[in-house]
Amino acid sequence: MSALTYSLTMIATTGDRFGEFAPYVASINGAGVVAFQATLRVGGSGIFAGDDGEVEELVTRSLHAGVTSHPDLNDAGDTTFYGELPRGGQGVFLFRDGRVQMVADTHGDFASIGPLGPTINGAGTVAFRADPADGVSGIFSGDGAAITTVADTSGRWSRFHGLPVITGDGTIVFRADCRDGVQGIYANLGGSMRAVAETGERFASLSLFPSASEGGLIAFAATLRGGGQGVFTDDDGQIACVAETGEAFESYRGALITSAGSVVTIATPRGGSLGLFGGPDPTLDRILALGDALLGSTVEDVAANPVSVNAFGQVAIRGSLADGRQAILRADPAR
Repeated sequence: MSALTYSLTMIATTGDRFGEFAPYVASINGAGVVAFQATLRVGGSGIFAGDDGEVEELVTRSLHAGVTSHPDLNDAGDTTFYGELPRGGQGVFLFRDGRVQMVADTHGDFASIGPLGPTINGAGTVAFRADPADGVSGIFSGDGAAITTVADTSGRWSRFHGLPVITGDGTIVFRADCRDGVQGIYANLGGSMRAVAETGERFASLSLFPSASEGGLIAFAATLRGGGQGVFTDDDGQIACVAETGEAFESYRGALITSAGSVVTIATPRGGSLGLFGGPDPTLDRILALGDALLGSTVEDVAANPVSVNAFGQVAIRGSLADGRQAILRADPAR
């Protein structure tokens, strides 16, 4: 039997103030503060944050012309996101110490920024995707002072998926397709690249969103060469299977890992609906799933990605309801 149950804390809903939260996910830091993008009823979009009290605007809207990604924030409150520049073009923004810095923008070396969203580690270094002006797509990191190329499509890789995740020591984990047809999850630290997992003898396909904790633990979902699916973790090159399809779950779409090594899965129970689960029991470990009752309506969509879990297993969730409303919630585990 699982030792975890979850309670839901409402952070924000659409209504008088907010018009929409989709299509971006919410993120959460170690203090349980949830950050999210929202469009406003009065027009424009911004970055907002809250816990179980007042929701506040994190970044003054006059500093950008619109938000085009989820925000990610670290324990110090440093926040990064993609957005439109007031003078036109796109940028990777870093909000730190009360002011906005540009990590990268399309007035410099890049033709476009994104897609999806950036991630940030405890030191304030940002990992992001962008297309350089020469048409090559890449994974990059920066801190507002310098930009480092992590990987690009000029060589082995043909395409990147998901979002790059940066850990505490600066390791950047990403999912890519290779020109020879291999799918892989890779980790780069200071220019030293290693394959975390690749398709071949064991794996038939790999999920598009690997997750990594601040401490360097990596989690991912995969389809096995012999059939079925599973969730796996990597600890400095040692891969372990933590869940497989069987009587309880019929599929795994993704995995979100905490610094303590616990894993939240995006999965479908056998005969059930897609949702978020904190353990192996689809009933006891259920966080939120399609069809669940919420706010007097029912859940039609749940969204979370690697920025949506913190070190303590709290999960930030964007949900869409059958009555048209959207909600930002925090799931809190009880131990």
